[in-house]
Formats: sequence, C-alpha cells, structure tokens
Amino acid sequence: HASESDDHTAFLRAQFSDVRTAMVTLFVLMSSPNLPDYIAHDGLLQDRPGLLGFLISFILLGSFGMMALLTGVISESMFEKNRIRQEEMRKEHENLLEGIGGRAEDIYLSLASETGEARKNDLIKSAVPQIEEIFEEAGVDFTHGCLVELVELMDS
Repeated sequence: HASESDDHTAFLRAQFSDVRTAMVTLFVLMSSPNLPDYIAHDGLLQDRPGLLGFLISFILLGSFGMMALLTGVISESMFEKNRIRQEEMRKEHENLLEGIGGRAEDIYLSLASETGEARKNDLIKSAVPQIEEIFEEAGVDFTHGCLVELVELMDS
C-alpha cells in the first residue's frame, strides 16, 4: 500500500486502484510494454524494487505467453485445415475407386455374358479400349502397350 505522503500515490492509484483497472493496466503493459511511463516518475521504480521486478517479469512472461498462445492458435488452425484437406482427398479417392470399380464390374458382366466359345484373354483384350477410357478419366498414368502386356500375362 502506498501512503498518502508518497509522491507516486496518485499515479499508482490511477493504474491499480481496483481489480478491473489493474487488469487493464497489466494487459496494456503486456501487449505494449511501456516502462518509460513508470521511469518518468522519479524514484517510483528505484524505491520499489519489488514493483520493478514484478513489471519486468510480467512483461517477459506475458510476452512469451502471448507469443506461445498466438503460435499455438496458428499451428492448430494449420493442422485443422490439413486434416480437413486430407479427409476431402480421402473421400475423393474413395469416390474415384468406387467409380472405377463400378465401371470395371460393368465390363466384367458384359464379358461374362459373351463367354461362349471365345477365350477369356481374347474377351479381355476386346475390353482394353474401355479399360483405357476408365484409366484416362481417373488420371492413371499408363501406356497402351503396358495394358495389353498386362492382359497377356493374366491366366486364362
């Protein structure tokens, strides 16, 4: 407590008169450290080493705390956006595979109905253009020769 005869009583009361004012004063001090306001009052900090130690500690810890808080918020936001993007990519991939699977099943069923006397490999070779179309729409990197070679390597 500052005594009434203290030269700095009016300044200290203006800064720390009640809890709300003290909180605002400390928030302003943390967000924009302005010790010259305190130094301008001759003898204020020299006569109160505890106040000086508190203000310096509060500014340092408050600044680091504020930086850590902002860094954490930014990092969390980036992680959340990345997680959402990965989930969207997973869904797109699933939809793509579902579409490819459905079209491949249609090709298989159409080939199964033609199994008369033709050999299975010949039937599959006849479906290569349809398979190529599916792969091109899906963005699969392939060559016609590789696809034909794959069909030839399949068991009859």
